[in-house]
Amino acid sequence: MTEKQIRDNWFSALEKEEYISGTIGWAFHMQDLIILGTIHKKGYFREKIEDLLEDCNFHQECGLLADGKYDEYMDFVFAEYLPMK
Repeated sequence: MTEKQIRDNWFSALEKEEYISGTIGWAFHMQDLIILGTIHKKGYFREKIEDLLEDCNFHQECGLLADGKYDEYMDFVFAEYLPMK
């Protein structure tokens, strides 16, 4: 899958792809983190999402998801990645 295909359909990418980190340039957009948090909260691909976040050095985000702190995770994502005007 290409980077665009991954970002356009995270669920499918997590289901099919083994190595995502390099394809996305070891970086996430804020929207990616929101989608990944939502998928994780619903109980899908939890270990794979946590591994992906760790591999891309998003340790704080990973820790919050691993601890089930979904509200804190979303607050952190918005605080850290929402563009300031």
